[in-house]
Amino acid sequence: MPHKKFPYYPIFINIEDRDVLIVGGGIVCTRKAETMMKYGGRVTVVAPDFTDEIRDWAAKGKLKTRRKEYDASDLDGASIVIASTDDERINTRVAADCRSRRIPVNVVDVTHLCEFIVPAIVESGSIQLAVSTGGKSPALARTLKEDLQKFVGPEYAELNDLLGTLRPGAKKVLPTDVDRKRFFDGILSRGVIEMLRAGRRDQAYRTIASACEEAGVPASHELRSRLNAE
Repeated sequence: MPHKKFPYYPIFINIEDRDVLIVGGGIVCTRKAETMMKYGGRVTVVAPDFTDEIRDWAAKGKLKTRRKEYDASDLDGASIVIASTDDERINTRVAADCRSRRIPVNVVDVTHLCEFIVPAIVESGSIQLAVSTGGKSPALARTLKEDLQKFVGPEYAELNDLLGTLRPGAKKVLPTDVDRKRFFDGILSRGVIEMLRAGRRDQAYRTIASACEEAGVPASHELRSRLNAE
């Protein structure tokens, strides 16, 4: 693969009900399989042997296994491929086979063979932050993740979920993206994050309701419920 001139483009993709092939049955692949299942992927693991965890998941029907050496036919139907074997030749062959079929492939810790790399992920409810160093320093990415976890509290997910319930009504009333951006930016500028962080939920909900009334955006059922509960 030629030397990259540009950085990776960050993107979130939907792998729910997509076929994910993992080549390798060791500890690293176990972790990758668990992550892919968490996000809804239909996981198949190909390897001569597997960890106890992979065997247990297969017995429970959570994933499929193929106890064999990798060959190109294993790629049939795969949407995403992850490889992490202890054989550099196999990893290289998996990457080349995927590239010829235009299947996105990640070879763990071998950046120059990757079509995509996997970031460190910070999750708090419905909030997801992805941290990448472009494959240069996974250790630094993990440190950044830990720092962000200290900053991103549950108030962000709480507000995110609530603002999400206002979007359908806002789209009906506010005709342009500019109008909707002004509305939601206006809510945030009133300090609702700080209110939620301080536990002043009633004040935060009333502030959001006031912004809705001023803009003519209907208060969602969720917002009304929270107002009545406080």
